[in-house]
Amino acid sequence: MVLLSAMFGLSACASYERSSGVENTWRSKDVPTFEKGVTTQADVIKALGPPSQIITLQDKPVFYYLHEHREGGGVFLLVFNYAKDKAVYDRAVFFFDADGVIEDFSLSKEGVPYEPESE
Repeated sequence: MVLLSAMFGLSACASYERSSGVENTWRSKDVPTFEKGVTTQADVIKALGPPSQIITLQDKPVFYYLHEHREGGGVFLLVFNYAKDKAVYDRAVFFFDADGVIEDFSLSKEGVPYEPESE
């Protein structure tokens, strides 16, 4: 009986959910339409805020936005442990010409639904 009590006393369950990176406002219904050859760097920053990274490819800027959503959980027993973790990366990438106008852009296929932060 003591062994059984100790086994259950030393067991635990855990679950978690967290997000990191920039807020994925590109999934918002209120975000403006981005158009190749029309939308500028200033338009993108005004709509989405500062990017996660700015990369330069052949003297042309690339704005890279990343939002990570991670959830998981597990059961931790005296003799057996099980844990599961799932990460979803939601990305938006904008390629600009030398004048700062969008040449091309792309959003990741698997997206995290946009949920505005509570204030």
